Amino acid sequence: MKIFDHTKPRHIEILQEELYRAKKILTELYSADRLWGNMTPEERKSALYVAKAPNPDDYIDGAWDLVPADLQDLIDLSDYERAVDSQTGRSLYRGTKSAMQQDTQSNQLVMAFLRQLDKASIEDLTYDEMYDLNVKLWRFVKRNEPKRMYDPNSTNLTADDYKASQGRGGYQGD
Repeated sequence: MKIFDHTKPRHIEILQEELYRAKKILTELYSADRLWGNMTPEERKSALYVAKAPNPDDYIDGAWDLVPADLQDLIDLSDYERAVDSQTGRSLYRGTKSAMQQDTQSNQLVMAFLRQLDKASIEDLTYDEMYDLNVKLWRFVKRNEPKRMYDPNSTNLTADDYKASQGRGGYQGD
């Protein structure tokens, strides 16, 4: 009896799942080293404190591999991932930079956000912090942009224009 038969679709499906799992595990291992290396000493100390490490100072300056496995299991490094290190985070970063360049008030909001978190620049923000900043920033931009009057003859209508037309003699639906 063969353990693996390449002619059976179910065996191929299982192989694909196992390969996906193996790739994910390898990626996590390498990214843990990278994330630990990018963390500041204060962030490392905080992560080790959360894991209740007996001597956190012994591991702060060392590599991720020097942290005992039982402590590694208790530390969630994804909380410390820089926004510029992930694809979605880079997209949020570009949107924030764009808003900062377009408007001085947006720039002031971002600087106040950075002061509140005690960060030097937006490159230092984690993915979660960047997401939070991006949501607040674009709400701020939307709130402060001038209100447009609805013109039903305009060819550049948006969903906001559709909402504005409700109750004013515009399209009422079927």
